[in-house]
Amino acid sequence: MSKPNADGIKLIMDQHSVLGDPWVPVYETPVDFKALHFELAMANLIKQPNINSTVIMRADILKENIYDPGRGDSTFTSKLILEIPSFPTSDQDHQHDDEHEHDEVLTRYLDDVTLRTIPLNNSTIQLHTKCEAIRRMIPRNPFKDHIINQTCLILTSSNATSVLVVYIPHIKSEDEIPFYLPPVYGVGILYHDCKLSIQYLPFNYNTDPLASPKLRGLDVAERPIRIALRLLKTSDKHSNGQMTGYEKRVYHDLVVPKVNFQNRYITLKKKYSSHLVNNWTESTDPRKHVFEDLAIAAFLIELWDLHYTNAPDFEFRDLGCGNGLLVYILINEGYKGKGIDARQRKSWKTYPEEVQQCLLEQVIVPSILLKPHPAVRQLNPKITDNGRVFRVNGRNNHPPTTYKSADLLHNPMVCTTEDFPTNTFIIGNHSDELTCWIPLLGFPFMVIPCCSHALNGSRARYHPRKTIVKTGVQPVALMYGCLVDHVEDLSKQMGWIVEKEMLRIPSTRNAAIIGMNKLLTHKSDPPDDVDTRVLDLIASEGGADGWVENCMLLTTLSPRGH
Repeated sequence: MSKPNADGIKLIMDQHSVLGDPWVPVYETPVDFKALHFELAMANLIKQPNINSTVIMRADILKENIYDPGRGDSTFTSKLILEIPSFPTSDQDHQHDDEHEHDEVLTRYLDDVTLRTIPLNNSTIQLHTKCEAIRRMIPRNPFKDHIINQTCLILTSSNATSVLVVYIPHIKSEDEIPFYLPPVYGVGILYHDCKLSIQYLPFNYNTDPLASPKLRGLDVAERPIRIALRLLKTSDKHSNGQMTGYEKRVYHDLVVPKVNFQNRYITLKKKYSSHLVNNWTESTDPRKHVFEDLAIAAFLIELWDLHYTNAPDFEFRDLGCGNGLLVYILINEGYKGKGIDARQRKSWKTYPEEVQQCLLEQVIVPSILLKPHPAVRQLNPKITDNGRVFRVNGRNNHPPTTYKSADLLHNPMVCTTEDFPTNTFIIGNHSDELTCWIPLLGFPFMVIPCCSHALNGSRARYHPRKTIVKTGVQPVALMYGCLVDHVEDLSKQMGWIVEKEMLRIPSTRNAAIIGMNKLLTHKSDPPDDVDTRVLDLIASEGGADGWVENCMLLTTLSPRGH
């Protein structure tokens, strides 16, 4: 018998299992939580197996039977049970597919939806089935790892002090086990006698007398034993979270269904990821940017599918588009639009000519800063600008430059958004100084805040909506939350019906503020009323003096990367 390690975890492969033969106990640890905490945590892990393995993207619950003598039994069957998982495609798929990858989604026995059972005849614990389910495991790369069905069982003792959770993949032999699962017939995670343990059920346990001894002879460094240790630690952690009252702070998939987004992401990743990573020309981390923008593109495409009938129904404008990667992906997926940034990036020239033509080197100066006040315009409609003159100090001993509003309204290096089609959708993907401006421009939008700036372009720090004592919240996270709240508040003041989504992207700054429609009370506002509201809001924010000067100065600075 091995000694417990520093965490109290003990290897028990030389012991007899309390579940009886042919079960093989692997690891065990004493715990403080109760059976109820364990059961609640495991019910969540059944629905979210990606917590146990980064190879897994999600699980779709196909059927579920719950046996509850007090409340009555219930049965659920998903419409997905008869569907073979598929991923959205477009005409360009074969052109962009990574050559080294399979073209077909890998699956095993997806028509097998028969619930499995386990041997407990020799168990010293009397257990009965409380819940039985079949989940479909969707890996992150189903062109490399197989999609399979898996039986999940929750069994409890009559006094509810012992709980056993079992996973059994629907396969026929050990050779067919996916990489993301341990190579055993079944996995048992047992809470009993204030201890948590991992129990394995070997393949061919009822026909091969050497099945259990072979499993017991594995070294602790071998993959099945390493997986057992990880399963034990994850179950322990999440059960403790249930006991201590852990509250989830972030909720995903409130705007776009998770299945739609993830299926789209899988498709885009297969089509573009290897080529983009291998041909990256920027100095920034290619994997972070490629996978982040693929995920944002997947979310946008599914968002647009919910609100627009066809791709030609709108055009997008990506303001502060940076390396132009998001624009490249969206155009290749059949959407019409342009990306605008103050400085051209090296990567722009690597895109096809039709994409390069849609990447514009311009600064964004909202026309509200150049046009006359609505009251002045009503008195004299012939006045087309506010008559202001902007002075930009020169760099490196160069003399200052002056710009007039009248000239900037027609300057090809300046985008005022005046020429945007009425069916424009604006994207602000970590667009820095533009973040707070985007909800004010009058078009449907999605903005992902990053760095905190005021409407005059200078750095700003926004205060919380109200004073709340939050323990464990880092200052940077609190600052970002204040920025997100501020953008949301600006959007609401402009009459937008605001939706918020925490995007599934590899970034801590992953909040998306979305405005697709305006409140009925604001939908028919005359343009002058809208402009007046924007000007009032700018004034309440401390004004925008300096924005034009800062924008024109951007044309002389090197681009930043995120």
